[in-house]
Amino acid sequence: MSNSKKKLILIASVVVITIACIIYWIYTRNLVTTDDAQVDSHIYYLSPKVGGLIKYVYVDNFFHVKKGELLVKIDPVDYENQLKSLMHQYNATLDTINSLKQESLSIQKSSTGQIGSLEENIKASLAQLESYKVNLHKARLDLKRYENLYNQKVVSANELEIENQKYHAALSAYEAQQRNIQSLQSQISGLSSYTYQVAKIKEQIKSYENQLKSLKNQINIAQNNLKHTNIIAPVDGIVTQKNIEVGQYVQPGQTLLMVVPLKPAWINANFKETQIHRIKIGDKATVTIDAYPGVEFKGYVKDIDAGTGDRFSLLPPQNASGNYIKIVQRVPVRIELYPYDYKKYPLRVGLNCEVTVHVKH
Repeated sequence: MSNSKKKLILIASVVVITIACIIYWIYTRNLVTTDDAQVDSHIYYLSPKVGGLIKYVYVDNFFHVKKGELLVKIDPVDYENQLKSLMHQYNATLDTINSLKQESLSIQKSSTGQIGSLEENIKASLAQLESYKVNLHKARLDLKRYENLYNQKVVSANELEIENQKYHAALSAYEAQQRNIQSLQSQISGLSSYTYQVAKIKEQIKSYENQLKSLKNQINIAQNNLKHTNIIAPVDGIVTQKNIEVGQYVQPGQTLLMVVPLKPAWINANFKETQIHRIKIGDKATVTIDAYPGVEFKGYVKDIDAGTGDRFSLLPPQNASGNYIKIVQRVPVRIELYPYDYKKYPLRVGLNCEVTVHVKH
């Protein structure tokens, strides 16, 4: 091969490589890529709100469960007995209140009837007293008139004595009626003891009603405690990290197991700090997952974290102490996926991904 042909081939190769580089640059200049990315999802830690012995465990690790499905049963006997006892106290207190109300009503009816009858008698006796008063006044005038006539020797001593007897009879009748009225009024005053009894009963009723409110609150708590002996699945998902067995005693707040949903899931992509300035919320993204080669998932940038990953680690770096070595930091970026066939491609937490963000200039 002549030198001229070799030169032409070399020039052609350089041109092709240059064009390929230009095309690659044009294609990739709007792309930001990282392979430091993983599938993430909500993880539900299931803990009891009440303590007790585990009576049943219906699931094991790797079980697929539905939302609302019963997973674990704590022995409810103690909580059932507590609820029964409180209900018994509640009903007994309610019966006592009803009995006191009936007693109060009976006393009020009785006293009202007696007072009404006495008031009618007093009214009639007062009217009769007026009649006696008139008779007494007439008898007094007649006696005085007969005394004058006797002094004038117009009537006899016998006639004067008759008038004197009439006067004293009228006086006796008048005074007797007064005593009768006073007796009736005393009886009405005596009925004030009924009012005192009713007041005392009302105080008792109020005290029992306060007890009833307290028991009602305790019953609500007991009902909730009984309900919380059932540990149910909060979402559709897979059981993992189960660490309980039948017969084990558990405390409130103790983690029994976890449920991880396969939907929805998102991607946590950790971009270099030198890339992050190019990424904006809303940018489109393409995701490939190692577990599903050849499958592309579409999504967009949902949010960018407030700091680099190491700042939120258990032992954040203290660059002010010791020798400092600059390391390129990573900033977590959340990629929200568009709807996908999660039954065909279940995204399990922690799967490795490669994320490409289509940035805008």
